[in-house]
Formats: sequence, C-alpha cells, structure tokens
Amino acid sequence: MYVLSIGGSDSSSGAGVQADIRTCSALGVYCMSIVTAVTAQSASSIIKIKPMDADTVRAQISALLPNLHAHATMKIGMLYSRGIIDVVADALERISDKVNVVLDPVLRAGSGRYLLQRDARSYYVERMLPLASIVTPNIMEAEWLSSIKIRNHDDACRAAEMIASKARSVVIKGGHMHEGDSMYVTDLLYHDGRFHRFTKRRIRGSRLHGAGTILSAAIAAELAKGNDVVSSVKIASHFTHISILNASSMGDATRVPLVGSESMAGDGIISELRRAVDILQFAEGIALLIPESQSNLVFAKPQASSRDDVAGVVGRIVRYEHGYGAGSDEGDYRIMYARAAGPIRYGASRHVADAVLTAMRYDSSIRSAMNIRYDGRLLDVCRGLGMSISTYERGDEPEHVKRREGMSVRWGIEQAILAVSKVPDVVYHRGDWGKEPMIIIFGHDPMDVIKKVRSILEGYRDEGWFMKGTREMEDGIGREGGRGGEEKG
Repeated sequence: MYVLSIGGSDSSSGAGVQADIRTCSALGVYCMSIVTAVTAQSASSIIKIKPMDADTVRAQISALLPNLHAHATMKIGMLYSRGIIDVVADALERISDKVNVVLDPVLRAGSGRYLLQRDARSYYVERMLPLASIVTPNIMEAEWLSSIKIRNHDDACRAAEMIASKARSVVIKGGHMHEGDSMYVTDLLYHDGRFHRFTKRRIRGSRLHGAGTILSAAIAAELAKGNDVVSSVKIASHFTHISILNASSMGDATRVPLVGSESMAGDGIISELRRAVDILQFAEGIALLIPESQSNLVFAKPQASSRDDVAGVVGRIVRYEHGYGAGSDEGDYRIMYARAAGPIRYGASRHVADAVLTAMRYDSSIRSAMNIRYDGRLLDVCRGLGMSISTYERGDEPEHVKRREGMSVRWGIEQAILAVSKVPDVVYHRGDWGKEPMIIIFGHDPMDVIKKVRSILEGYRDEGWFMKGTREMEDGIGREGGRGGEEKG
C-alpha cells in the first residue's frame, strides 16, 4: 500500500508533504514524496516560497514513477507554476488510468498567501481536473473551480456537479460554510451521480492549519488500501475530525496533529496499544459496542504479574457524539465514535487488566483484551464468526470472593476458562444486582483484539441491527438484560 505525495514542503509540518507522510503513516500506508516548492512558514504565516525548477520536479518523478506499485495512489497538492503543472500533468497522463489521483487544489494558504501563480490558475483547471479521480476543494477553492458563488448547501451541490463534469468525483470540505445551524459541519461528496454527506459537530477554536491536507491525504491512504471512494471519504472525514479534536496550540494559530501524534515514549507495548486505540477512535459504529460503564483496551507485558504490568487507557474509552449522518437513501442517524479519555499508561485498568492476568495464567500468549456491552445479538454474531465462547454467572460468585476487592473478575474469568478447558475468544456474563452485564474479547495483542471487535461490528451491521442499535442508544435502551450498576475498565 503506497501513496506518492506531490506538493510543497511546509516547514511547520502542519500541511504539505510532511503532513501527507504523517497522515499516511498513521493509517498504515507508506508515503513517498516529490517536493514542488520549499516554504518558510509557521502555522500562521508564510515568509518565503522557493519553487523547484521544472527539471528538478521531473527528476524526482523519474526516480519514483517506474517503481510505483500497481495499487498506489497519487496525492497532488501545491504545484505553484505552469511549468510544474506541465511536468506533473505529463506524468499523470501516462498512468492516471492505472492509479487513483487525489487532487487537493491548493490555491491559497489560510494566511492569505497565494500558492498558485496567477497565470497558472486557469491552466491548472484545464490540465489537472480531467486527470483527477477525486478533487478535494474547500468552499473558496470550489468557487474558483466551478465559477459558482457558494452561499448555502444548494450552491455547494451545484458547484460539486460542475466540478465533477471535469473530474470524476469531488468532495467539498464544509469547514468554511456557516449556513443555518453552524453547530455542525458537512463534507459533501458527489460521486457517480449521487451526493453523500458526512456531518460532524463543529469544533470551536482557533483557525486550523492543515486540516484540508490531512483529509485529502487520508482519502489517498484509504484508496491505496483498496477501499471504494465513498468509504475512503467517510473514513478520512472522521479521521480528520478526530485529529482536529486532538489539536494542540502552536504559537498564535492551531495546528492539526494526527490521532496518533501523542507521545509514544516508552516501550513497544505502549506504542502498539496506542496504534490500536487510534484505529478505534475513527471507526464508525464502535460506540455501539461500548457499555454504560465504558470500555478499556489493555496489553500486558510478557511476564505480567500485576495490574502495574498491564497498559490501558486512563479514564477508559468513552462514547463521543460527532453529529448526524445521512446517506443518499437513508434517514438521519446519530454519529458516535469511541474516544480515549486519557493517555496510555501502565496500571490504568482494573477489571480488564484482571481478566488478562487471569487468562495469562492458562495461556501466556493471550495478553490483550477489551470489554464491550452485553447483547445476545452480539453473541450470535460471535458464534457466526466461529469464535469460541464461554460464560460465568455473577450470581454464583462465592461470598468470600465478593468480600475481597478485585477478586470477582479473576474468579469469573477462571470459571469460564475451566468450563471450556482453554482461553476462549469471548467471555460474557449477564450481570447481577448492581453489576452491568458484559462481554470481554481476548486476543494475543491489541491488533488481534481490534480485528475481532471490528468483525463483530461488521457482522452486527450486516445483520441489519446497526441503525436499530444507533437509535436504541439514542433512547437509552442500547443494552440487553442490564440491571444497573457499574463495572469499570
């Protein structure tokens, strides 16, 4: 899986090829780069632009293009001049029928500095748009490409249709539109003659630097994985939104870091768990699996003997509402995602850590687990996927175990393991007075657990319960058999 990024270098790393590389890396895709210009800039201003000469850009393309993987995606950003446009367009004309081309029409920086020379602007539209698989303009860029003034959603739809008459697909980024209820922002995709809308809650704060770059790079990364256009834009839109949620202050503006940009100082266990948590944070629908007492995902050291040897999420993984979504032929539905409430730390989990520590006594290779809400339909999906399942009854817990703090989960997991003579993929209990019913998914490592959890979610979706579950959650009846109480991660 490869992306070839062609664009300007941003010395602040908030946008440009640096942001493309970081975005693709966070999404598990290798990114190569061709630099068209070097900029001296901060998050809030550009001091100087030094374009590459056309021969230098051509040489970079010549070095990389012959070895470009068949499933690679091209991501085009800042081109700056007619000469560079010619070099890039000539190369794309030879391969555009074989690879996806994501065109981010960089016209002007957020600070107001133009990044495309005046005499190159109409030439850009003429040469580049027909080569694009998908174009990703913001409102201002969409007005430039379509010659339509965009004041509202209907104008945006007309502009999208106009741009798509020259390119194959277009997604107009909605961050700069403040029509009607400005509490929400919608990215509008026009693809194969249909509109798709991806709506999130607007994030208040300083002017953002690099959000559009992250969106287009994330689309390119998802296309490189083999996803279709609609799925790629949906994932990229959510990924960008979460990146903005995690934005951090930098000088007098705000840069947009990647979801995984939190420090990974420490050993590989922290890093691997961080990567898995990041995947959860932009996976649509995961919130449906999070119980009332929230979830945790943990990963133990190879010789773990206590909770201090098990890494987890401080404050657990919580549900977060991102707004409303609507497909072309679907009704509106609430979009909710999972979000880590805090950083990854050893000793951050109690119950899920206890479950893993117990499992490791019987199979030392089982070092990771995540708790999800109990629902008989979810167990049916697990069975359909061929997962091994065991259970225990909280009501059968002996009094001497109940009286000892921290022993209940260890006792229950041990009962479930002994019942099937192995550590199963899934252990569940139906709760008790004051205890929420729960399912725990076990795996060798966090990615193994995430793979199982996502398979369960997809099975839940395929069975037609996804939308029903979303609306059940809105009504506060999203779990089956609950008798109240709390069972923390």
